[in-house]
Amino acid sequence: MDCPVQLKIPGIVQMLKAKSDRLLSPLAQKEGLTPLQMCVLLHLYRQDAPVGAVSDVTGMGQANTSALCKKLEEAGFLTRVRSEADRRVVNLSLTEKGKGAVGRFRKGIDRYMELLHQLPREQKEVLKKGVLAAEEVLDYLYEQTKGE
Repeated sequence: MDCPVQLKIPGIVQMLKAKSDRLLSPLAQKEGLTPLQMCVLLHLYRQDAPVGAVSDVTGMGQANTSALCKKLEEAGFLTRVRSEADRRVVNLSLTEKGKGAVGRFRKGIDRYMELLHQLPREQKEVLKKGVLAAEEVLDYLYEQTKGE
């Protein structure tokens, strides 16, 4: 049986990333950051974490994540401290500058949330179903192919 919808996953992923970046870039740029750098800071705002955990969040390799975090440290947004228990592990924490940047970024996100809340109920339901369906499909594909 043929699938009635032409799914072009790389194109969909690229489009979603491009549109997300278009929306979030102005907020991040006000802090002198990229959306990806802000993603790292947002994760650390919730909790301090080792580079490996941040690597999982960004979807980047640990070496690239480490380089990104080094730049954030040099700019004063976070600190990197090698674990005493395991010298291979580098733990990341936000500085006051990093916390301030995240707070201002979150105010911009709150504005987007206000706009979403203004959508008609029917449109919000369609949007919610679409997001949940996309999440389900991506989880399914990941579970079926992990390790390949």
